[in-house]
Amino acid sequence: MTKQMNEDKELQRDEEAMARLLQAAGPRAEIPEGAEARVYTQVLKEWQTSTAEPDGARVYDIVQASWKRDAARAAIKRWVLPVALAASAALLAVLVSQPEPALPVAVGTVAKVVSPATGDGALALGDPIYEGMTIETSQGQGMSFLLARNESLRLAENSSLRIDASDQFTLLRGRVYADTGEFVYRDGGLRIDTEFGAVTDIGTQFAVSIDDNLLDVAVREGRVDIRSDEHAHAHHVAMSGERVRLRPQGEVAVDTLALTDDYWNWTTDLAPTFDIEGRSLMDFLKWAARESGRILFFEDAELRMAAMRTDLHGSISDFGPLEAIESVLPTTRFRYRLESDRIVIKR
Repeated sequence: MTKQMNEDKELQRDEEAMARLLQAAGPRAEIPEGAEARVYTQVLKEWQTSTAEPDGARVYDIVQASWKRDAARAAIKRWVLPVALAASAALLAVLVSQPEPALPVAVGTVAKVVSPATGDGALALGDPIYEGMTIETSQGQGMSFLLARNESLRLAENSSLRIDASDQFTLLRGRVYADTGEFVYRDGGLRIDTEFGAVTDIGTQFAVSIDDNLLDVAVREGRVDIRSDEHAHAHHVAMSGERVRLRPQGEVAVDTLALTDDYWNWTTDLAPTFDIEGRSLMDFLKWAARESGRILFFEDAELRMAAMRTDLHGSISDFGPLEAIESVLPTTRFRYRLESDRIVIKR
């Protein structure tokens, strides 16, 4: 009797522990139909193979205990599986939420290439250029770029330029030319840094070149600000038609430079091609005048209006600005002549 009582107490403790476990596991699905019968049959089979004399009441207790253990395992599985899935989902969310590596920022495209390089990494017409790139040219090579705000940037032969941002560049070697458009005093100038100082435009066309002992800045239109790092941030201003040369010793030389001087020829050779197809004659003439450093002048107002109404067709991809005028105007009723710094349009 005492043995039976001890067994009953032990079973009661097991049932209480199981009840607490099942309560912690939460609601569970119904036991599949026939599960208890399958457990009973398996336990009975094991009992029948033993030499012990059968005890029906004991067998039933064993079956019950075995069924409860199976039910507890199933409940634990139902509790553990959602927790594991939730943990996996949380881990996946953390992984997904991690920021992707920043993609390089494109600041423009290649607009023209003279004597293009070959091999892996060589830039070609239409290729994008990115922040962080360093672009180099060798003897006889040259390249121009169209930036995001339609600025034109041109890199001469034997030069090296690093792209720091969409409007900031570092000239490491050689010379570079910038045409920031016709909008003088626009917000946000283009900046060219060098080892000698920084050059910032205020709506202009300008060239910057460096060698071991000289910072050379020439302005074709507008104005640039020059700040020298060599001499306590000395500030200089260069205006249209001026050429400013600064040496590390503090020497500053300011000379005049004609807008049509041969000095500018290399920039014209790298000018992006103007697509005349469907454009007006006025647009074309304004481009040619700007690229050649000249003023566009019409003999009378009627000619100006007629130029605005005249559309062009074809291509001038193989011509410089003045060569293009010689090629295009004979196909129209307009004529022209060059007068020092002017392109005069006439009948």
